[in-house]
Amino acid sequence: MTEKKELITKKNQPIKAITQQDLHKLKETLEELQSWVVVLEVIDKFFKHEKETLNKKKIIQEYHANAKIFEVFLDDFLVNTNVLESQFEELRSREKIHF
Repeated sequence: MTEKKELITKKNQPIKAITQQDLHKLKETLEELQSWVVVLEVIDKFFKHEKETLNKKKIIQEYHANAKIFEVFLDDFLVNTNVLESQFEELRSREKIHF
């Protein structure tokens, strides 16, 4: 007869099977979100340029460009947060390790 032992944590909770590939997928998704930092800093700078003289034509052009960038960012951000949520839920429901 083969007896199964369950690996448990300090609080007597079973450990779930998480592979290196799972961690790699999570890291890739996080890196995709982090790749927006530089672009978002540019957009932030646009909305904070209080000391510049007002040039309405330039502001309208920059506003339009930054609005488009934000639209792309928002779409990507929502997709990636949904991917992270799915990855997290998949890991939460993962089978517990037995040996």
